[in-house]
Amino acid sequence: MSLDPAVQDLVEAGQIARLDLIRFDLPGKSVGYHRGGRPYTYNGLVYLPNRWLSPAGMNSALGVAVTTRTITFSNIPTANPDDAIAKIEEFNYPNAPVIISHLAGDPATDEVLGILASSLYEIDQVRYNKGAIDGKGERSLTLTIDLQPPGRSARGSTLVKRSQAEHQFDNDPTDTCMEYVATTATIPEEWGQRSG
Repeated sequence: MSLDPAVQDLVEAGQIARLDLIRFDLPGKSVGYHRGGRPYTYNGLVYLPNRWLSPAGMNSALGVAVTTRTITFSNIPTANPDDAIAKIEEFNYPNAPVIISHLAGDPATDEVLGILASSLYEIDQVRYNKGAIDGKGERSLTLTIDLQPPGRSARGSTLVKRSQAEHQFDNDPTDTCMEYVATTATIPEEWGQRSG
């Protein structure tokens, strides 16, 4: 992938503003966040401010393991009814798509000129972390979300039984390997050749 010429010029000049965005496409609702101080609209979605604490780094993997990423959010819960991350347990979030984008802008005008990088993930798991009790007897609560790349390798490691439709999406539309997946826990199925 090559950078847009306007973005390339900013990079070479060393004068660049970077805006980090994260978008969650939860079942029935899309929500976005950024690390700025006010709501920001990009591609028709309003990105909410001041919640995404850290974009974190990616954890590399060898062999058949997948590369993961962990992100952290603050201020859980919140009174904003449009804040889906604060009430993520209301959604069927496992394997929901997450897009992390890094936009390039002109620091003099704040105009977005293009995309530096964009990564697609799926939600693997969600964890809540309690902070220490402060002088007022209150504690903070943060939300940590583990992400994995989309596709067969990520879904295969979630320890959830796959459906025929998921298997066909990842492999061949006519593959019937998972045809009996719903019955294997209750009905003995015989596989392969029988001898004798």
